[in-house]
Amino acid sequence: MSHVIRAAGGADLPLLAQVERSAAALFAQAGEELAWLAQGEPLPLDTLQELQRHDCLWVAADGQNAPVGFLGAELLDGQLFIVELSVALPQQRQGLGTRLLDAATAHAQSLGCAWLTLSTYRHLPWNGPYYARHGFSEIDAVALGAGHARKLAREAQDGHEPALRCLMRRPLAR
Repeated sequence: MSHVIRAAGGADLPLLAQVERSAAALFAQAGEELAWLAQGEPLPLDTLQELQRHDCLWVAADGQNAPVGFLGAELLDGQLFIVELSVALPQQRQGLGTRLLDAATAHAQSLGCAWLTLSTYRHLPWNGPYYARHGFSEIDAVALGAGHARKLAREAQDGHEPALRCLMRRPLAR
């Protein structure tokens, strides 16, 4: 089945929660300390609307034009920060995450950003090692700026174990 990567439309937004929940089901297999993430709340609709308003929300759509994956990003400290990358479980391992990353990369380059950045779990295969295979490397929050440091602090407040989290960045061709 051929999937299309496109800008998210208004009709897509209410459907992204089920994509995110499907992707988050992997956390239930990651051990007791992270199982709570499988039950976590998806991104709020107003957050998705804000990302869409700034042209920073893309979907991977199936043959019926329904979203099966998405990537949302925002400008942070002058870089494009990936807020969420989710692909529904049945569609994982088909290159959709890579294609969504490519869309975000092209957008970041058009904005003149030097880096694509994100925060993630460093030890989970579909987190830190996945992004490392896609050219990201771990970086200290101080090197990225106050906004990135605040992101990590907020994640810790939300229950993410700071010792397991990291910031990563990928250089963008100028």
